[in-house]
Amino acid sequence: MSVRVYSRTSVCTTGSDEALRVAAERMAKEEVGMLVVIDEERPVGVLTDRDVALARNIDGNVAGAMSGPALTAAADDSVADAAARMGRRGVRRMPVVDSEQRLIGLISSDDVLRLLGSEIRGLCAVAAAQMPDEPEPEAEGPGVRGIPVSHYIGEVVSVRAGVPVAAAIAAMREHAVGCVAVQAESGEALGILTDRDVTLRVIARGANPATTLVSAAMSSPAVSCDASAPLEEIVEQMRRHALRRVLITREGRLSGIVTFDDLVASLGNELHGLGEAARRQIRREQRRVQAEHVREEVVEKLQDVGARLREVGGEALTAIGREVDSLRERIARWRQ
Repeated sequence: MSVRVYSRTSVCTTGSDEALRVAAERMAKEEVGMLVVIDEERPVGVLTDRDVALARNIDGNVAGAMSGPALTAAADDSVADAAARMGRRGVRRMPVVDSEQRLIGLISSDDVLRLLGSEIRGLCAVAAAQMPDEPEPEAEGPGVRGIPVSHYIGEVVSVRAGVPVAAAIAAMREHAVGCVAVQAESGEALGILTDRDVTLRVIARGANPATTLVSAAMSSPAVSCDASAPLEEIVEQMRRHALRRVLITREGRLSGIVTFDDLVASLGNELHGLGEAARRQIRREQRRVQAEHVREEVVEKLQDVGARLREVGGEALTAIGREVDSLRERIARWRQ
């Protein structure tokens, strides 16, 4: 499967000399989280909502905030190669270029995930068809049908609703995160402020992060789940509210966060383990077949040597030596 088939052909772009606030306005208008920075139709970098939110100079131009040089995929690359490249560089989106390095599309990790999801559903159907018809066990408590969400909880950076957005941006930079939880004095989760919220609700509107309060820019009310909930509940919350992050609470107090990317990474590790097990099984079966094939050849050779011995008598000693040497070499090569 080539990148050309699964890439999006509609791509929002900007120039490196464009004002950062103007680029942010375009993100808000087009409802996108990234602009490809181009020079003479060729991508030279990308500008993400995080680049905009954490920019040191929001009154500067795109060149001062963009990530570059651009990591690109050729249209004829395989989806697997593109996904591996995104994984190695830690990016979620990649411009697609033609043979002359001109921009023709965009592929994202979400696109690849949807493709893999379709294939995994097919494999699940095959696996289910081979299993005996048994009723599902009744749930005996949270996490019985799946891993408890507490397994995926990450540390959350939080701020108060009454602090300036600039303070939240500083916290994002310090902890290298794309969001902060907004917390009440009582510890209750009030909402969440993401890099996209900063870009679209502050910078794109020409507001000053130093004077705009977090409460005016955050996404609220908070979407949260209790730490004892099964993973299925978290996934359902993400689906229902179109979110990539869900806050986790214990006894009503904020205690962590679960992100879409964390879940994908964890699933990737588990699928990698399954893949390695399958590959080992395939290699074992291949070695078994090879061993059986060699064994059959050895038996045939020895039978042939015995026949020659009976026919030729004493003159067969030299021939026997050559045959034995040949067999030894073949077995040695197979063992390697």
